[in-house]
Amino acid sequence: MKKYQIIYADPPWNFGNRMYSSNKNDHHREITRAYPVLKTLDICKLSIKDITDNNAVCFMWTVDAFIPEAIEVMNAWGFKYKTVAFIWQKKEKSGKQVCYMGQWTMKNCELVLLGTKGKMTQYLKSRKVRQLQEASRERKLHSKKPQIIRDKIVEMFGDLPRIELFARQKTEGWDCIGNEINGKDIKQQLEEMING
Repeated sequence: MKKYQIIYADPPWNFGNRMYSSNKNDHHREITRAYPVLKTLDICKLSIKDITDNNAVCFMWTVDAFIPEAIEVMNAWGFKYKTVAFIWQKKEKSGKQVCYMGQWTMKNCELVLLGTKGKMTQYLKSRKVRQLQEASRERKLHSKKPQIIRDKIVEMFGDLPRIELFARQKTEGWDCIGNEINGKDIKQQLEEMING
């Protein structure tokens, strides 16, 4: 079975009542219609350890309200949290900053946390990749992440075996699994990978 050294994940966090918006529409209901969300415990229980190499790095999308949960998931998957790898400063195509819901402040950034297992520094190709990445968001799909983050991951670690979890679409050079790719839930797709 193939083992991956780069895990890139955008978990479908269940925001529940953590999501506040000045918009009178129920934004959480809109998100859960866009794709099914999972409880943190269910994300933790996924068989990620079974597809991960002894030396691996995990890049995980989260928002500031979910940093503790993201670190909990990383630990459950066998990774130790190290740092915030990327901060995606969202902009409209016009260049205007995107500001959307938040309980305390209006948010305009998403985070990508980095965790490792084993000795991944031996595979690091570049220490010059910037943490802050500005990229326009696309309104076509809710939560679609910018390609620049995948590109920066490859710039950092080179052409190592890599997989995108909870993927919205197939991406060249990456193995991708997610319910929007083939209609199967991620747990089922992981079991098929592991059992061949």
